[in-house]
Amino acid sequence: MIVAGEPSGDLQAALLLEQLRSRRPSWSFFGIGGPRMAEQGFAQFVGIEEMAVIGFADVVRKFFFFRRVFTQAENVMKQRKPDAVLLVDYPGFNVRLARRASRHGFRVVYYIAPQIWAWGEDRINTLRKNIGLLVPVFPFEQDYFESRGIPTRRVGHPLLDIVKPAMDRCTLCKSLGVSVETQLLALLPGSRPAEVRRHVPIMLATARLLAAEYPALVPVVSCAPGINKQELQEMAGKFLTRDLAISRDTYSLVAAADLALVKSGTATIECAMLGTPFIAMYKTGALNYQIARRLIRTEHIAMVNLVAGKTVVPEFIQHDATPQNLARAAQLLLTDEGHRAKMIEELAEVRDKLGPAGGAGQAADIIIEWLEETARGSD
Repeated sequence: MIVAGEPSGDLQAALLLEQLRSRRPSWSFFGIGGPRMAEQGFAQFVGIEEMAVIGFADVVRKFFFFRRVFTQAENVMKQRKPDAVLLVDYPGFNVRLARRASRHGFRVVYYIAPQIWAWGEDRINTLRKNIGLLVPVFPFEQDYFESRGIPTRRVGHPLLDIVKPAMDRCTLCKSLGVSVETQLLALLPGSRPAEVRRHVPIMLATARLLAAEYPALVPVVSCAPGINKQELQEMAGKFLTRDLAISRDTYSLVAAADLALVKSGTATIECAMLGTPFIAMYKTGALNYQIARRLIRTEHIAMVNLVAGKTVVPEFIQHDATPQNLARAAQLLLTDEGHRAKMIEELAEVRDKLGPAGGAGQAADIIIEWLEETARGSD
């Protein structure tokens, strides 16, 4: 049984599922997932469409929905009696499910570790008691979890194998209807509608400020699946005098861009892998922010900076995420070659720390080995 509850978890679980299937074709898989997992023949009893939430307020609003899904997951688990339960990220739901699965006697593997090193360290005891194996993907997580008594086997980040541009810059510009001589400003506002509505206006206002000094700079929005292009055009009408350039090919866009404005999250890791200078930003509702600022203990929120252990890319959070602040940081990266070169060099160092490549295959091998060893032990 596999449980992944949001788009990034769906992607990571699908990559792992492909590797597990290739090694153990007789195994069957079911649970909670998304469209990428479904492409691997995954049998879903709940899809992730309603599972993705932003912040604590969203969780409260959907409390009864999550309670219903949690009860359904537990009931299916007891009915189908899987040989193991594999949980992928999504800590608010999955850490609780780990406890229930363990209580019912199921072996539990956790892939893509919950970020309790940032907040919620009180859940360490729950993991220690209920997780048989933890498989994280970030370098500092191995020591963190192992030192707290949790069996941990770290693998390379699986995105290293798929974050590659499908088009070169010339082909991308042609597909967007812009000159190859232009400077491209990639805007990555997020994958959820609420994130997009909150971040796109700030990003476009930043682009408008930059246009006065950089007339050849063209903003291009990365449009995630499920995001309405027409709604993006309507938002852009308040800031641009022409139609907004929109791309569904995020990797090609970022690789071709001179600079990117990026919502903090998985996209910051993808930008580091592609070596494109960027600025991280994030804005959420007032209640979510007030709760988060009291809980989060890390100095940074952008994963690139956390992996590096220092500030590689500037971060602008909540009240600091203004067009003026973003524009000033962008100007520095567009005009100061030394500053730009330093960031590119440090992003390459982060990329190296995320290796080795083949992470999903490594995870599959580790999980299979553990499952088969523990099965023999129980016999």
